[in-house]
Amino acid sequence: MAVTEKAQQFGGSAVLDVSLQFAFDELRAAVAEDEDEMARAILRRLKPRLSDTLSQKLADGYEQVLMGRSARDAISAEVNIDELAEGGFAVSLALSQSVFDGMTLTPSHVKVHAMTRSIDIAGHQSIYAVDRIVEVVEGWSLMRDKVGSIPLGSDLPSFGDGLLAVRCEWKVVLGAGSVELPNGIFPLMGVNIRDGAIVRLSKEVPTQAVEPEELLRYCLEPVVRVDALLERTVRIAPDRYEETLDLIGEGESRLSPARIQELIPSLAWLTGSSVMRANASEWREWLQDRAVAGDRSESLDLPDASMGSDS
Repeated sequence: MAVTEKAQQFGGSAVLDVSLQFAFDELRAAVAEDEDEMARAILRRLKPRLSDTLSQKLADGYEQVLMGRSARDAISAEVNIDELAEGGFAVSLALSQSVFDGMTLTPSHVKVHAMTRSIDIAGHQSIYAVDRIVEVVEGWSLMRDKVGSIPLGSDLPSFGDGLLAVRCEWKVVLGAGSVELPNGIFPLMGVNIRDGAIVRLSKEVPTQAVEPEELLRYCLEPVVRVDALLERTVRIAPDRYEETLDLIGEGESRLSPARIQELIPSLAWLTGSSVMRANASEWREWLQDRAVAGDRSESLDLPDASMGSDS
């Protein structure tokens, strides 16, 4: 939003000091691009120059946003999953912060996204996903260096027969809200929350975890069996999927087109991509781009990738 538009919001017909226009434009751009340290530096230089009410209101608005981001960045959050004796899984959110003496989070709501992915011995995969909203009745208080646990209900994923493995993943998103700190209440949004995941294997599959290096070693064998390839893939711990993809990307040049084709179900499982079809060349290009970018985010589009269909 341009400074002139903000000026209309705050001051109606008030006119912003023209000498500050460029500084406010720089500040707006830094905030928009998440360059928070740069934005704070601009704001520190700008504040002594403020001489009118409108400029002060604009600066205060940006300061509120940046304080909210400071609180957001101080928060560590992850989804915890506990299996229930009566069946299903209890979902909770573990929160902590080590910067402020006290903090109270009040998101507008909590969205829980639960996804169940299954794979059979032939590599056919299916996905079932459901969203639910958890209302926030009161704020969550976080003291420095103390871990708080917020219960988010339970889910009962379906584990069908004849499957090699089932992976259940939970993503939690906090709706935009507020954070109360000792020095005031500020806007809060975009808290980064680590996902929760569990994998259940067929009784015929060994339970010992497989190292990413072992999967790559097998991928580079002259001949591989698809069932053995998949059994190794599903035994890799979810928190090591990215490491595994890194290794496969490093070894991509040694993989023939036929081998990449055989790897498609494994790549789909490791990335959690959709279940539309994609070919070996598309996957090779994705692995190459990922290796060049050193990318572990979602900024690279995944190929539509598995060999099955949505359920």
